[in-house]
Amino acid sequence: MDIITVFEQFINKFLGYSLEVLPYFFIATVIGAFVQAYISFNIVRRFINKGYSPVITAFFGSSVPVCSCSMIPIAQTINSLSRSYAPAVAFLISAPILSPIIFFLMIGMFGWKLTIFRFVFGFLTAVITAYIVNIFFKKPPTLPVIYSKGQGLSRWQIFKNAFKEIFIGTGKYVLIGLLIASAVAVLVPPSLVSRFSEFSFSYILIAIFSIPIYVCSGEEIPIAKSFVDLGFSQGQALTFMFASAGICIPTILATFKIFPKKLVVFYVLIWFFGSTASGLLFDLIF
Repeated sequence: MDIITVFEQFINKFLGYSLEVLPYFFIATVIGAFVQAYISFNIVRRFINKGYSPVITAFFGSSVPVCSCSMIPIAQTINSLSRSYAPAVAFLISAPILSPIIFFLMIGMFGWKLTIFRFVFGFLTAVITAYIVNIFFKKPPTLPVIYSKGQGLSRWQIFKNAFKEIFIGTGKYVLIGLLIASAVAVLVPPSLVSRFSEFSFSYILIAIFSIPIYVCSGEEIPIAKSFVDLGFSQGQALTFMFASAGICIPTILATFKIFPKKLVVFYVLIWFFGSTASGLLFDLIF
């Protein structure tokens, strides 16, 4: 391919990814700003700092149809209300891989066995990881980022300020990531991923090459189905689905806005080892 063709494909990919992400990202930003403006800080703080809060936020993540990019504003709000990183981590892990839409798509394309395994494994990973984070990554005491009523601002003004902070502050990281992800999508052909199924360390290779590829939540299921038709086992397909939909370059960059660098590295490693282990475990059991 010549440079002009590659550039045209890059622009098309970037526009396509942007059109997929931005509506969800906008809706998620509105939700995050709404929470900051209209929900009492004291009520949310009492809930979000309970010992069982990672279970609740993981369940909440599994009930909302968001992709790994558009979930960031909601996670940012959850993190701003909590004395621990754990609730936000649980939400970030469950949200992109578990939702009602994914549930029905999985049943239609892969059947009950892999669907139930995906949801149980994904939910447990979110909760267990959150409690590990709570032990090893202590959040320093800081002022909440939400605005208080004592500032004399109307709820509408609080909403506008919060929306601007979330949309611009987090959106710039998502934009940079989308540019990188578009380049990866153009330069790395999807057919290359399917060849990894023939290697002994195929699960590891699938995870490594799937994580940088941006795939919107739910989009990974028909792609994984096509890989199964090409020779993937269902476990290898599960590794691809977790690694590609669960985390991507835009998400990794955006989490630097929320978490310290060491926690971001741990978060990425959890996705890598978790997606690898999920596929191996499924194929070993079934």
